[in-house]
Amino acid sequence: MLPIRDCVQQTPGYVPGEQPQTTDYIKLNTNENPYAPPDEIFNNLEEELKKVRLYPDPVSTKLRKAAGEVFGFSYEQILAGNGSDDILNIALRTFVNPGETVAFLDPTYSLYETIAKVHGATIKTISTNEKFELDSPLICPEAKLIFVASPNPPLGKHLNRKYLKETCEKATGVVLIDEAYVDFSDEDHWEFIKEYDNVIVSRTMSKSYSLAGMRVGFGISSPEIIEEMNKVRDSYNLDRIAQTLGTNCFQFEDYFKGIWQQVRSTRNRLIASLRNLDFFVFDSDANFVLASPQWIEASNLYTKLKERKVLVRYFKHPRISNYVRITVGTDAEIDRLLEVVEQLKNES
Repeated sequence: MLPIRDCVQQTPGYVPGEQPQTTDYIKLNTNENPYAPPDEIFNNLEEELKKVRLYPDPVSTKLRKAAGEVFGFSYEQILAGNGSDDILNIALRTFVNPGETVAFLDPTYSLYETIAKVHGATIKTISTNEKFELDSPLICPEAKLIFVASPNPPLGKHLNRKYLKETCEKATGVVLIDEAYVDFSDEDHWEFIKEYDNVIVSRTMSKSYSLAGMRVGFGISSPEIIEEMNKVRDSYNLDRIAQTLGTNCFQFEDYFKGIWQQVRSTRNRLIASLRNLDFFVFDSDANFVLASPQWIEASNLYTKLKERKVLVRYFKHPRISNYVRITVGTDAEIDRLLEVVEQLKNES
């Protein structure tokens, strides 16, 4: 019998969205950016490829400095991670002993539960209301770490700012605000870092900067918190290609801001069109929408769309079992989605 830890054996693995092995799907299931980064970010890549026999900068200095200029913080306040999921794991291992409590919302990003269980943490979930919103701050005095995403998946809306502030004020542990989708919205939580000494904000370049395949993320907090988290980080957690492309992307903020605005415009059209096709659709601050068809079971819709080479995300979570999550694609991709949905509706 293998000596596998009980908490690992008893934890179902995290299930990511499907990654088809062919290119004939319209892929609207994993919240990737539908637009490529500018070609110019690859200009000095050949030079870096010649150095692959050498280890990369272990602390991603150039990348952190570039991020700091955009985010408005010193690079000493920034930790680079292998995607923001790496930041979540680092925070968990830094602040929570096995057996201690981690708190998060229900529903939210399902990875929080997976990594907390594997770590052997005690889990406290706090339910959102029937609209998947906060009715009050997240109060959990025993929590050493609170994960809170804003915008919060799978809804995609920002959480009530007043209640988030109260959460940070009343928390006895650390509050990590996951801003994976924030660039598709009108607000952020940078001032929380300045106002509270127990707050970390995590960011990713996967969505808004079109680098999902490179795995680049950040934790931003006080220098004291970052110093402790840095002890937990894997020695070379970002390869030199990821560091280079991430650094280069920050030189093209205007380009990416244009993409974010395009995604928002397409998102608004998608929401309106789905409502016209008899879906209940929540408003969204992210690059996806949560929608419930009123004329077919969501699981059935997911299957029928997949049969027609259109991938969306379906979750078996009981609170959202009659919803699908749809990534905002290009206008052409959304046109095809809506065309197929209308055909299915007419056949039902």
